[in-house]
Amino acid sequence: MNDCTVDCERCDQIKAIPNSGFSCEDCSNPELMNPYFDFSICPVCEGSQFYRRKDFNSAIGCMVILAGAILVPYTYGLSLLAVAVIDWIMYKRVPDSGVCYACKAEFKGFVDIPNAIVPFDHHTAELYEEP
Repeated sequence: MNDCTVDCERCDQIKAIPNSGFSCEDCSNPELMNPYFDFSICPVCEGSQFYRRKDFNSAIGCMVILAGAILVPYTYGLSLLAVAVIDWIMYKRVPDSGVCYACKAEFKGFVDIPNAIVPFDHHTAELYEEP
């Protein structure tokens, strides 16, 4: 669990999480993380709802799809099949991360993200939007 990180939305810093837990020196959050984090309460904002997403740079994914689309006339559409295979392989290999709906804090590198945390839900996200 040494490579776990959390993105503190209060001070816009990405923090590495040691086994003993730590407090954020850049903001007033006394104990940002403990080693037994179970995704029941967000340590940044004390929110209780999280969603799961792949920990992958979406800009790279868009570039791969764009390259496949540009190559369609030259490959008779086979580049789209290649992009689909690449996307499927990446989806299976890239780990999940947890994100808090309320403060958008990202929790990366956790092996044990509970199965109760489901992918992004637009209705739940609307409940946390400010008018």
